[in-house]
Amino acid sequence: MRGSSRRRARRILVVEDNDELRTYLTALLGNHGYLVSTASNGAEAMVALTNPDDEGPEAVLLDLCLPLESGVSVLSFTRNVLKSGAPVVVLTGQDDPEMEAAVKDLGVSAYLKKPVVNDTLIAAVERALS
Repeated sequence: MRGSSRRRARRILVVEDNDELRTYLTALLGNHGYLVSTASNGAEAMVALTNPDDEGPEAVLLDLCLPLESGVSVLSFTRNVLKSGAPVVVLTGQDDPEMEAAVKDLGVSAYLKKPVVNDTLIAAVERALS
């Protein structure tokens, strides 16, 4: 873990349907001292966000194009049903200004487009959690 060894590891939920990218993001965030849980679709993400046996994530790294439930549905569920203000960093391949505006209205901390530079991603997560 980088930085102070006394820093408590922060919990992040990575929601990404691409197996290789999800594995990569898990390793990248883990190497920066984060505790990472994952979901491969929107339905799994909603379950992970409501699991009573888990403390839940302190932040979510969210793809928008997901099977079963879209990332927008997950974000809306987080904000409107769970009433959670947990930071959400969107990481998407979509280049759609209307979609970007819609998710920003739901309160995302950052909207990043794939591919993203590692340092940019880590900086966005750190800002979201600060």
